[in-house]
Amino acid sequence: MVKNMISIIIIISLITIVAINVKKPIDEKETMQTEETAQTETIAPHATEDTQNQVEYRAPDFELQTLKGETVHLSDYVGKKVFLNFWATWCPPCQEEVPHMQKIYEEYQNQGVEILAVNVTNKDKGKEVVAQFVKEHGLTFDIMLDEEGFVGSKYQVITLPTTYIIDTKGNMVNIIEGPMNEALMKELINTTK
Repeated sequence: MVKNMISIIIIISLITIVAINVKKPIDEKETMQTEETAQTETIAPHATEDTQNQVEYRAPDFELQTLKGETVHLSDYVGKKVFLNFWATWCPPCQEEVPHMQKIYEEYQNQGVEILAVNVTNKDKGKEVVAQFVKEHGLTFDIMLDEEGFVGSKYQVITLPTTYIIDTKGNMVNIIEGPMNEALMKELINTTK
């Protein structure tokens, strides 16, 4: 009788363990689906004009103030090839990247290429430190301040620097995580419509 009771307890324990482990992957799958849904709300695919089979990702529009105090929208730059760069002053790879970005900006600014550098100000040391960084590095392209972190969240930026390459129609065509150099930037300019 005791052996039967122990056997029943073991069987019930095993069933409970199996039930918990079966339920856990289902919960994880539901969580992943919820995260995927959230991602498609910020970066959503759409059919292109050229073909119904091709899917592109429209760059979500946003409004930010520049370091100079001007209000700009990403949509203001439709018709140009855009390097939408997320960075911070304390980030060594960002510091490595900015001289290359400045050279490309100087060379291509009159050829329909824009560099929009979004400082993740909510994770940086403040507007004054950003202004000092820009002055020290002689940067002349637009520096935008994401003071609340909304744009970085919208673009799901985790790694700094991260750059989204946006074509002339306003579609994201490439993402570069980590620093870029002049050669890579020229290649991206030449391969982006």
